[in-house]
Order: sequence, then structure tokens, then C-alpha cells
Amino acid sequence: MVASVLFWELFDEYILWSLLVGILTFGWLFHHSFWYTSSKEEEYSNPDKIEVGVFPRHNDDMKLEVAWTILPFILIVYLTYISWAPLDAVWTSADGGIHGNECEEGQSSNNYLDSSSGAIVSECYHIIEITAKQWVWSFNCNPNDDSWRGDVVPDRGFELQTDLCDVGTISIEGYGMQPLLSLKSGETYLAVMQSEDVTHAPWVQVIGTKEDVLPSQTTTLWLPMSEAGESMILCTEYCGDAHSIMSAGLFVHN
Repeated sequence: MVASVLFWELFDEYILWSLLVGILTFGWLFHHSFWYTSSKEEEYSNPDKIEVGVFPRHNDDMKLEVAWTILPFILIVYLTYISWAPLDAVWTSADGGIHGNECEEGQSSNNYLDSSSGAIVSECYHIIEITAKQWVWSFNCNPNDDSWRGDVVPDRGFELQTDLCDVGTISIEGYGMQPLLSLKSGETYLAVMQSEDVTHAPWVQVIGTKEDVLPSQTTTLWLPMSEAGESMILCTEYCGDAHSIMSAGLFVHN
């Protein structure tokens, strides 16, 4: 989905810096390994005065040690700084921010990609609830109306009660019958999440975001839906015996 643009750009930059640092480090290592090696004919001069049972003489280069400390520190600070962009897009405040305020009845989020920041920007957002418990997800499309919670309809054979959000069930290979959350592309949702027992963490695969859901604590997560498709919601925080099969289907329609 387009919402993952920020993450992929960040991933590409991390890979680039990993390659550069790897080439420098291992290049230096191999260079020194072969360059500072005496030939068979040469007599080893033992510049470090290495003797069995004696700590070798300390050879230091202050300029090299300072550079080897300062330069990686600058790189770490830079990588930390650029990592804030996707974090802000996922966990930005619900009061304003890039997703505006809560949508009024009949209002659409009208998502669009901000080319300058790579983030999905919305005019407004819709609130949904996600409740976790061992070992199932429960969705509520309308937090102000408890009748939505736990609605079960036949596997993908349902008519949407509303095109913005609906819940049902779906058969997922390897997981059996699981809850299904249906959302609309072009809309942004603020998931208000709670746990009824232990710590869980919904991972919305299609946009690559996840957040811990703690017992007795409410957490939130932005879900900007930009393209139609099918995906899954998995639990990525170990929560007990059936953790590996705690899943749900996600259906995003036009």
C-alpha cells in the first residue's frame, strides 16, 4: 500500500548505509590482514613486544580513536532522526496532525500521498475499536453503538451494513475461521485498542504497522487505507499457547 512508502524509503536508506559501513569496515579489515603480513623469508620483528604471559605493549592513535568514536555517533544520530518520520505518521496525535480531526457523519477522509514527506495525509479520520483477548481479535466499527461489537456473518458472503466499516468472519488457511474487518480504501481509521487479559500487538501486514495493546490501558494506531486488497492482522507479542494462530482477516474495498 502507498502508506508503506515512508517505511520502504527508510529501509532503502538503512540498507545503503549498512552496505557503506560494511564495505569500509571489512575492506579495512582485509587490507590490514594482508598488508601487514610478513613474508616467509622475513623475520618477524615483533613490534608489539609480544611475549607469552605478558600483556602486549599498548599502541594507540588518538586521532583514529576519536574519529572511530565520533563518526559512528554522528551516523547513529542521523539515522535516529530520519526514523522519526514514519513513527510520526503512525503515532501522531489524534488532535489535528496529518489526519485532521474526527470525520463528521457523511464526511470522507479523502486520503492522498504527500510527495514531500511520503506520508498519507487525510482530511479527517474515523474511529474504530480493536479489543484483544486470548486468542482472538474483536472489532467495533461504531464505538458509540455496542450493537456493532461481535457481529458475525457468513464467510465473505455478507452485504456491508456500511461501506466505511463492517465485521464478519473468514476462513484463513492454516488458521481456521477468524474474525474479518472490512474497511474502505481512501479512508483513514484511528484504532482505539484495549486488551482484556495480557499484552497483545496487532500487526496490520498491508501497511506494515503494529502497536502493543496492554491490559488496563488504551493505545491508538493510525490505519490509513489507500488501496483495495486482502491482508491479515496477526499478533506479534507472545500472549500464550495459541499466540501463533491469533489472527484476523482484513478486507479493504473500493
